[in-house]
Amino acid sequence: MRLLSLLTAALAASVLTGTAHAGVDYLGLRGSLVQTEDGDTSSASIDYSQTYEDVGFAAGAFIGWVLDENFRLELSADYRSNNLDSIHITRNDLDNSTEGNTYSVDGHARAGTFMTNIFYDIHFLGDLGVLPWVGVGVGGAYIDYAVDEPTVVLSAQDNTWAFAYQLMAGVTIPLADSLSGSIGYRYFRTTDFNFDDGGLGLSFETDLVQQSIDIGLQFHL
Repeated sequence: MRLLSLLTAALAASVLTGTAHAGVDYLGLRGSLVQTEDGDTSSASIDYSQTYEDVGFAAGAFIGWVLDENFRLELSADYRSNNLDSIHITRNDLDNSTEGNTYSVDGHARAGTFMTNIFYDIHFLGDLGVLPWVGVGVGGAYIDYAVDEPTVVLSAQDNTWAFAYQLMAGVTIPLADSLSGSIGYRYFRTTDFNFDDGGLGLSFETDLVQQSIDIGLQFHL
């Protein structure tokens, strides 16, 4: 958490620098193939582990400022979605006959994310027109989390906010005048968040961890 606090402070300083810049330097659109990592969910009475379908998706838009030769600032908004595949009950104080059972479920983890990102451009391949970069971002995720399976004593859907951060790396390639493309890798994670099961009156705690391959288009102004 100390590292995240330091990153947040650094990104806040970058926002002030970026907004003082003469104007937006580029706009972009992004599409992603997303893999959501299996996780664990807990409550006062029921614990379970969850698995997700192999591939989800994400789409987003961003605006960017070139701060100097190496650093860029971006503000981005993305929609991320992956469907649940199954849950494995590890504890159920309300009905211990379900413990150890795995159930196929309907459900999803969907998130609208709003992130501040800073990138470091690496210019050693400048003669080839390829620009490698690495980046880090912090922000918030508004999460729609749902589990729905009539045969299990668990049917929850709730919306909540969570702090989120991400690590990124990739390359940008010029495509035409004022247009470039990019391909990158992204590790995205939220802090623990809570969602409620209205029928059981339980509050569950889990998190969201995703990896993605991103394809982007940048329009340079």
